[in-house]
Amino acid sequence: VVATLPARTPPPALLTAAMAQGVGLFDNAHNFLKDISDEVDQVKHLIATEDEKRRQELEELKRDQEEERFERRDALNKLRYDFEDYVRRKIDKVLEEVAELKRAGRADDSAQQRQINHLIADFDRLKENLFCVQSSWGKLVSNCVNPQTQDELQMKGE
Repeated sequence: VVATLPARTPPPALLTAAMAQGVGLFDNAHNFLKDISDEVDQVKHLIATEDEKRRQELEELKRDQEEERFERRDALNKLRYDFEDYVRRKIDKVLEEVAELKRAGRADDSAQQRQINHLIADFDRLKENLFCVQSSWGKLVSNCVNPQTQDELQMKGE
C-alpha cells in the first residue's frame, strides 16, 4: 500500500522570504510581460485610431463619389437636353426646307410643263421638216436618175 505523507507546510517566515525571493526571481519576466502588455495596448490604440482615420477617409470618398455621380448625371442631362434642342432645331429646319421645296416644286412643275410643251412643238416641227427633206430628196433622185437605174436600185434595195 502506498502511504501518503501528510503535506508539510513551511513556516510563515520562510514562506514570506521565499515569496520575496520568488517575486524577485520573476521580476524580469513580469517586466517583460508588462512591457509586452503595454506594447499590445499601444498597438490596439494605434489600430483603433488608424481604423477611425480609414473610416473617415472611406466616408469622405463615398461623399466624393456621390458628388461626382451627381455631377456626371447633371452633365449628362445637360448634354441630352442640348442634343434634343439641337435635333429639334435641325428637324424644324428640314421641315421648313421641305415646305419650301414643295412651294418651289409647284412653280417648277408649271415651268417644266411649259418646257415640255415647247419641246413637243419643236419635235413636231422637226418631223415636218424632215418629211419635207425626205420628199425633196425623193424628187431630186427621180429627176436626176434615169428610170432604168431607178429600177436597178430598187431591186438591189429589196
